[in-house]
Amino acid sequence: MNRCLPVVLVVALLSLLIAGQAVAQVKIPGYVVSDLQLISQESKPEWSAAWTGPIQAATILAWLADHGYPAFIHDFNNDGVIDELDTIELASLLGQTFMETETTRGTTDVQLVTGLAHYVAQYYPDQFELKIYDIGFVAEFAAQQGEAFDPNYVSGISLVLMEDPTITSYEVELESGEGVILGLAEQGENTYLSGRSFLYETTTEGFTPIDLAWSAEDRWEPEHQGKVLETVGKMDPHFYLDYRADWTLVELMLALSPVTDPPAASEPLPCPEDAIAYDVMITDLEYGSVQVEECVTRDGAVDTYAYTVTNIDFTYAGCGLCLFAVPRPPALTALGHIENAPWLFSELAPMWTWRLPMGSCGLLPGESTEFTISVPGPTTDITVIGSVGSCIGDGANGGAQVKYRTFAVQTTGPGPGCPDLVIQFLDQSCLCDSGCGICTLTVWANVLNIGTAPVNDPIEIVLRSLDHPANVGDAYAPPPALAPGDAWPVTLVMTFPMIDPLCPTGYELVVDPEFLPGGFVAECDETNNNYIGSIDCSCEQSGACCFPDGSCANLTESQCADQGGDYHAAVDCSIVQCPPPTQLCPDLVVEITMLLCRNVGHTAPYYEVTIEAEVTNIGTQMVTDAIRVKMTTACGSDTDIIHTDLAPGDTATADFSLDCSANYGGCHDVTVEVDYLNFIVECEEGNNEDTAEICCQ
Repeated sequence: MNRCLPVVLVVALLSLLIAGQAVAQVKIPGYVVSDLQLISQESKPEWSAAWTGPIQAATILAWLADHGYPAFIHDFNNDGVIDELDTIELASLLGQTFMETETTRGTTDVQLVTGLAHYVAQYYPDQFELKIYDIGFVAEFAAQQGEAFDPNYVSGISLVLMEDPTITSYEVELESGEGVILGLAEQGENTYLSGRSFLYETTTEGFTPIDLAWSAEDRWEPEHQGKVLETVGKMDPHFYLDYRADWTLVELMLALSPVTDPPAASEPLPCPEDAIAYDVMITDLEYGSVQVEECVTRDGAVDTYAYTVTNIDFTYAGCGLCLFAVPRPPALTALGHIENAPWLFSELAPMWTWRLPMGSCGLLPGESTEFTISVPGPTTDITVIGSVGSCIGDGANGGAQVKYRTFAVQTTGPGPGCPDLVIQFLDQSCLCDSGCGICTLTVWANVLNIGTAPVNDPIEIVLRSLDHPANVGDAYAPPPALAPGDAWPVTLVMTFPMIDPLCPTGYELVVDPEFLPGGFVAECDETNNNYIGSIDCSCEQSGACCFPDGSCANLTESQCADQGGDYHAAVDCSIVQCPPPTQLCPDLVVEITMLLCRNVGHTAPYYEVTIEAEVTNIGTQMVTDAIRVKMTTACGSDTDIIHTDLAPGDTATADFSLDCSANYGGCHDVTVEVDYLNFIVECEEGNNEDTAEICCQ
């Protein structure tokens, strides 16, 4: 490929797409730190809830290490790679050496600030400032340190005292590329969380959606991984978070801020000769022109899209470009991304977005920078409408807060890819009725779309005999659409005369067969659409089989039992009157499966209570709503929300944890109640509780 001979498309105001004027093309929903690490307070046996300070300090340092400050984290465990295991070791180092976490009182706000400041200053002296949002910090500092607060208390870093934290200051600091830590006003040990995201649009109640890195153990993930706390914040008049089903004051906010940012421009890499696509497009906007150059490469099952954005002569309010975004297809999740510091990456739908920290003057005329996004392949490179943003918003975006003024640009990007249909065999049955001389072959299977694009048209699935080719067998089509990763269960039945050969009888199951009219779907792989099997047929009389939904089918006794029906021998459906359908309703029950009470006090008893309960749907209908589970004991209460759909017979686990004072010693009753707010209409509403006794030594 000759990069020196690109095809250049000049688009004047995107004509029809923009209707003659540059307008905001994309509404940026908010900001999320997509690659913030999640570390659990159970990562080390000696850790407890008192370790949230060093854990969150290590979390933001690891993120800054990936965004221009690599000296913050090393190969602490000497395994040859730098990953989350090293972040765990960094948290241990901070807690033991800098923040006095192992003392009786644990990490205080003062120890968190001074410990973090000492660590940062030793690797990047005079390159950071630590902003402290807490008016009461001065008095707290004097009480613990025995001296007046001094912004230069730690040599090599400034401690900047700010006003009390607000939602606005949280948003500004997070979107400015800072490492943000929130400290909650709780009894017992201080609780700290790392800022992860926010949305500009508030809820109908006026709350701001916020995500935070939470060091509580995620029982659904392997190894020791923390959680994402999906919550909301409000100003009333101070900053409160909905934490563990209660409004909790945000007493402290820290923002670890680089004093200066690296330049926005970078040197783009050349597009390799074996690239599968290469496009250059120039868009003329109201305030100047922007060029987007795209290079697509493929490595096995991964497609990588590299974008070189060049500001030809765009200026707005004296600055350049601070944002670039391309559409994110609903079925694609990024496998990886690369950008040069200080650019920030965000994956909030419906865009992949790169932005500069607030306060930057952006990519200036004549400058370029490169972004890459890797996605599951194969994908199709199609023309898309992306977006660039100026460094200063215009204050209007449908009532939502605006940090950038955005403009539509034309480029290319990952399209929907291609579908790929395969058969997943589940079960089979073949029974012959000697009375009528007919054999019935039944095959149960799933049709899977393992491709990267949905199937939007009906798909025929065919069962045919290999030993009786005159009998094509059963064929039908599932409704669209079959999205990537979706499975569609099928049951196909065919009959044939009871003649040799019966043992074995060969058959083929085919999805989207070419030999039928109307095929076929254009797939990634056209050679994996069939399943070939064989079965030994046996003789059995057929009868009427009544199903719970009131329907009837003439089946053998074993076929009827396999499908959950009620068998009536020697009669058919024209004679039997099947009972009406069974009432469909969910029914949730709960069972306490684990009780644990640990004394985690150092000089006096202090108890940590952990409880698990298993929720089961014993009803006849799937539960698709969120299931709220509440645990109550003498120490207090905790709630968990199960977001997994529960089909009849399915189970899910609810986890609870409480920190209890010394007065909690001895034995106490524990009650767990599922759907305690009675949101779900159940077959039986009186079986939603379980009670057990927990004893603390």
